[in-house]
Amino acid sequence: MDIRTRLALSLVSVSLLSMALLGAFAYHTAEGLLQEITVRQLDALAEGKKRDLEKIQEGWRGRVELIKQRVISTAGKDDISPKNNLSRDLGRILAGVDNVSALRVLDSSGQSVGEAGEFPDSDVSPKAISTEAVKYLGTFFSDHAGIQVMYSIDMVLDSIGPVIMEVVVDGTSLQSVTNDYTGLGETGESMIFKSGAQDNILVLNEVRHVIDQKPSTHMSYAKAPFFMTETLARRPGVFIEGAEDYRNVEVWVASRFVEDLAWGIIVKVDAIEERQRSLQLRSAMMDIGIALSAFAIIGGTLLGLYLARPIHNLAELVQRIRLGESDLRAEVDGDDEIAYLSESLNELLEHVQKNAPLNSRSSESPE
Repeated sequence: MDIRTRLALSLVSVSLLSMALLGAFAYHTAEGLLQEITVRQLDALAEGKKRDLEKIQEGWRGRVELIKQRVISTAGKDDISPKNNLSRDLGRILAGVDNVSALRVLDSSGQSVGEAGEFPDSDVSPKAISTEAVKYLGTFFSDHAGIQVMYSIDMVLDSIGPVIMEVVVDGTSLQSVTNDYTGLGETGESMIFKSGAQDNILVLNEVRHVIDQKPSTHMSYAKAPFFMTETLARRPGVFIEGAEDYRNVEVWVASRFVEDLAWGIIVKVDAIEERQRSLQLRSAMMDIGIALSAFAIIGGTLLGLYLARPIHNLAELVQRIRLGESDLRAEVDGDDEIAYLSESLNELLEHVQKNAPLNSRSSESPE
């Protein structure tokens, strides 16, 4: 194998190896960056949905305050029977307020003095967890009305005295938070949930994927994904490794905990869908690598031949001189080591040619 072939192969090998190492480094770096971008996006979406949920809650509280003012201004002022009149007025108020399912007024002993609409059984409603003027009492699920959220507020009625009003709000507006899949691709979804009775988790929204393993409204802690239990334990965060949802599919999850409601909210995407970006990147990099490899082979071969040409010419010159062509001279081009070698070879040939007659006469003279 002559020097031109060896040099060409060396250049091609070095180029291919360099591109392979660069490609592997670039792929792993890009894969990590893509995952980091996805995690940040999930975290931002989770925070955004938490704020949307808090705004909905503020709207519910504001509605309870508004109902309180209407009840105070209208209830039990034109009837000798405050209880009957209060129920009538509560019914009128209820009919004029959107997304409120029931109203009830309790006296200081806890007895109902007026109500309108359908209330849940008392054992379904947990105790209040808030000390604010509007108190959150709990969340329950009705087969015909869906998710219902209960609040209470203290007030004083002229005809009765100090009372507590309980308000049941329709929770269907939660779907506006969970049904918005913007930024979640084809598989991502949001879920809102809370601790329920009998060591269950109550899922407050309809899930996106309708399959055999679709969770019911109630999910036991034992069967719930760990990121849901971690969130309800006030340890929200981002879960990437080993997270599987109700479909037993690996997911990437970001979660938040809403203190006032003791609710958890998660935003998740299928890991395989997110990794598809990395696979597409790898495919694109492989296509680019193949094109660059072809260029490296052709370019390396041509460059190797070009760089080795002066050395090859010198080798041919020496071979021809060995065969008797003593008048040949090397071509001197440039100022590199090969040009210096050509000049030196030419000087050597000149010296040999000048001294050749003297050496010939010396060899012919008698001793």
